[in-house]
Amino acid sequence: MDITSRYSDQVDIDESKVPAEFRHLVPLAKEWSISDDEELDAYIEAASPEKKQQLVDAFRPHFDALWQWHKRCEQLVPQPDELVLFDTAANAAATVHTLLEDDAET
Repeated sequence: MDITSRYSDQVDIDESKVPAEFRHLVPLAKEWSISDDEELDAYIEAASPEKKQQLVDAFRPHFDALWQWHKRCEQLVPQPDELVLFDTAANAAATVHTLLEDDAET
């Protein structure tokens, strides 16, 4: 699958700028930092159920803390690349989480 909107492919990420509590998520954040909705939908569709669950299980416990990091940095212009990476990946994780919940209900 050709992904052209993966944020981590467009910038250099300095892991030292990522809060320590999230650094273990950097590889998943890089993989799932797809900003184009159509590309993200296709990537989600192609991902195995296990891969989708792995993303949700990794990110879900950190949603609140990631949001706090976002709020601490929201006045910065430009936004730090590391924050944008995690915002994009957290959005993907939230989307996948919703899809998995919907699938479980049907």
